[in-house]
Amino acid sequence: MKNLFHLRFASVSILLSLALVVLANVRPQRVNSSSVGIDPQQLTLLYDSLLTSDLTELHHLIVMVDGKIAGELHPTPFEASHRHTLYSVSKTFVAVAVGLAVDDGLLSVEDSLSMFFPQYASTIAGVRIKDMLTMRSGFKTQGGMRNSQLDWVDYYLSRPLVATPGSRYSYDSIETYLLSAVVQKVTGKNVLQLLYERVFGPMGITDVEWERCPNGIITGGWGIYMSALSQAMFGQLLLNKGAWNGRQLVSQKWIDEMMSVHVVRDDNDYGYQIWLCEYPGAWRADGAFGQYIIVVPQKNMVVVLNQCSRSKGWPERGYIWNTVVKNCFNCAIETTPAQLEALSQYEKTASLPVLKGDKLNDVAKKYNNKTIKLPKNKLGWKKVTFSFPDNADYQLIVEEADGKTSNIALGYGNWAKSQLAGFPHYSIGAKNRFSGISGPFYTGACYAWQGDNTLQAKIHYTNWVTSILLTFDFSGDSPAITVSENFPSKPFTIVAE
Repeated sequence: MKNLFHLRFASVSILLSLALVVLANVRPQRVNSSSVGIDPQQLTLLYDSLLTSDLTELHHLIVMVDGKIAGELHPTPFEASHRHTLYSVSKTFVAVAVGLAVDDGLLSVEDSLSMFFPQYASTIAGVRIKDMLTMRSGFKTQGGMRNSQLDWVDYYLSRPLVATPGSRYSYDSIETYLLSAVVQKVTGKNVLQLLYERVFGPMGITDVEWERCPNGIITGGWGIYMSALSQAMFGQLLLNKGAWNGRQLVSQKWIDEMMSVHVVRDDNDYGYQIWLCEYPGAWRADGAFGQYIIVVPQKNMVVVLNQCSRSKGWPERGYIWNTVVKNCFNCAIETTPAQLEALSQYEKTASLPVLKGDKLNDVAKKYNNKTIKLPKNKLGWKKVTFSFPDNADYQLIVEEADGKTSNIALGYGNWAKSQLAGFPHYSIGAKNRFSGISGPFYTGACYAWQGDNTLQAKIHYTNWVTSILLTFDFSGDSPAITVSENFPSKPFTIVAE
């Protein structure tokens, strides 16, 4: 019995050791940036450029060289473990899923779309899988239909073409959605299941989710949800031509085909659901509001950037190019311990700016614990209640239209963190949005009084993309809330009932 106990203990110890080895291998090694040829001051310059820009809010940044993490920044209130929605970066993942089906002989880029949707053969004649991959199908762009229609396939494919397939580039996320539907038809698995089985699982990536349409198909053109680290690992897979730890997960032939120019454009050329960058030989998965997985083969580099940008992306990509890319020397360089320590402290203490203003105001007494009813509004908030304690964080208690109630802490001079009961504010209004995405969701929020009758509150949804600036005006008979979103949109005002 004693020997049996020792045998079992030894077996458990071996399994635990193996598990720890696997976990250790999941996260790329963090190294001194100078050991891979990047001066710490160049990283600091990149961090400064992004954090001080009026055009963006930085959420996550990772710089990898030779498969090792040379720098990463997750400014407070964001955290490294938080996932992020990636908008059209999702398209590049769909292209890899298509490649898996091609590798298995289940699909060819020359296949006609009508092979998979024969009931629409009269309206989609001549459209090939290749045309869908390169956004040259000939369909009329109709992205807004996802907000009103329940059967996206039927609505989209029932319409006549407006151009000869393969002749005209016209970017449309629904074309990628249709590729997702095709992959599901030929493999019997949705694209997320297929990628987990063949790519994410073998890589040790476990935190990926993806939104689904009303019929349960992965949205494809948007909606993938994952951490910056998992994005960086995926970028490394592309840089490695589909190989990971000695295993060829996706064929090199397919990765080369993906990352070849198929559409020549005035700004950036296009491959299979991926863009050629401004800098020589570099490619990027690109999503709305500045989500990027950038692969730079000549520097053996991957850069991940999650943000909410109000630019067209050129400034942020320029910062990356002019600092860590342009000045990466692909060999160890000299630096000082003081420079390395300064970089380390920067990464540990970086924060998005908090609101400036007064901490206390007499108006707070009037509205302390008073519920303010709101008319139907874009935020989906039904009621808000303030709690204004003297020596603690303010509390904004939000009741949503579906009855869920969240207590959002508002820090003064700091970001107070809370957990939502429901979902974050979102720029996309698609039917069935958030389906397939699990919580909980978190906020980082702060406040400051701006004069006698105005309270501002900034709320970041820290494992999403959105933030909102709320300006409460208490000067009238009914409080009014002006809402400014971090993505490009016009502020709107909600007047209490």
